[in-house]
Amino acid sequence: MRLKIHAKSRLLIALIVLIGLAPATAFAQTSTDAVTVTIDMDSASIVAGDWITFHTAIRNTGVSATPPLVASFNVASIRPGPHVDPEDWSPLRYQYIDAIQPGESVELEWEVHTLFEGDFAVYVTVVSQDNHFEPVGSPTLRVHAEPDNVLPLNEVIPVVAIVPLFPLALLLLTGRSKGKKRAAK
Repeated sequence: MRLKIHAKSRLLIALIVLIGLAPATAFAQTSTDAVTVTIDMDSASIVAGDWITFHTAIRNTGVSATPPLVASFNVASIRPGPHVDPEDWSPLRYQYIDAIQPGESVELEWEVHTLFEGDFAVYVTVVSQDNHFEPVGSPTLRVHAEPDNVLPLNEVIPVVAIVPLFPLALLLLTGRSKGKKRAAK
């Protein structure tokens, strides 16, 4: 008798767990797995300061329309070195997308540049505006930026910072020498 009750309890618990997981599994399959993000380039070599343009396609592979989406441009430095701030790379960090119907896609254009030499990973992440699913990321676009030999920033910045001090120094020196001439008379 006790064996029958124990078996029935296990069956009931298993049924409750399956029923509880069914909506979450179905939801996950119709949301996160339904959106893919692709990028039209896998690498680029540029000179620091040059702009590159790439495109991403956000595709709805699900059976129902997506919620409104937000695509976000991101960048990471692959090697230790320069601080990476996505706002420095592009004036357009976010693009807002209306719902995408099943089987359809939306293409987005991104223009980016770096001020520094180095190796970077550029990618786009898509999230829903109403938080329906986990973020979906594009493959990585590897960007290798060579230094700008025409105008190397590490040499230009000190000059630009010092140049305004020359007129001030000349003004102070000429004022001081006029004061000495008057005192001598």
